[in-house]
Amino acid sequence: MKQRIKNMEVSIVIKCLVGVVSALLFFAGAAMGHEVVDVKNGATIKGVVKFKGTMPPDESIAIDRNVEVCGKEQKLNKYTITNSMVKNVVVFIDEPKKGKPIPKNTAVALTINKCRVEPLVSVGFVGGKFLLRNDDDILHTLQLKLWLEYQRRVSARPLENGATIYNIALPLKGKKIEKPIKESHRYQPDTGVIRVTSNSHSWMRGYVFVFDHPYAAVTDEKGSFVIDNLLPGEYVLKVWHEGFGFQEKKIKLSPNETANIEIVYEK
Repeated sequence: MKQRIKNMEVSIVIKCLVGVVSALLFFAGAAMGHEVVDVKNGATIKGVVKFKGTMPPDESIAIDRNVEVCGKEQKLNKYTITNSMVKNVVVFIDEPKKGKPIPKNTAVALTINKCRVEPLVSVGFVGGKFLLRNDDDILHTLQLKLWLEYQRRVSARPLENGATIYNIALPLKGKKIEKPIKESHRYQPDTGVIRVTSNSHSWMRGYVFVFDHPYAAVTDEKGSFVIDNLLPGEYVLKVWHEGFGFQEKKIKLSPNETANIEIVYEK
């Protein structure tokens, strides 16, 4: 019995140490940042994200409150695919060391319309702001939660929906609230994406990737994206989709090059 208790104590200590190391690595990574330099003879990536295979079904959810505004049923719209082109894919350069500055005065504008978060997928930048708006004539609450992937690996009791960054009540139609986007909000594999949720309407959802560099985009309805003014060199291009997950592609860019990239999800 004593040996079992001792083993349990050792296990707890190890988990705590792993958690501390993960946190230190996270903050060390956050401190590195993106060095702004004058980009000459910059390269451009133009690309599309496609889907190949049998079209996944679009789930429906039944709604049990505020049906006069929200409707009795909603489609999830997880897979928005037109002519094989995939919308709402986040495309970004993984940890570029140097490059152009982040554009100033940027905002992630999230609007609640008929009990949906629009747009479903966004990218934002450190130093910008979240602009939250209610277009429904009912009370809405939004929580922006950092997913904390590392905590799920080391904790026996991880936070179910991540750590709350902002908890915001939007009680009136037309109500707007602004909040700053901070360095601690930026995407890293160990922390994860920011998820937009609601404790008053459980089906509402959205996703925000925050970066400390400007080389990120979200695909449009044609599945297309553009990332420009990159220093010549080698990069890892990553893509993420809510239903399909992550992919990555290594690319090498020459001065003044426009690289045409095609990413394919298959299922």
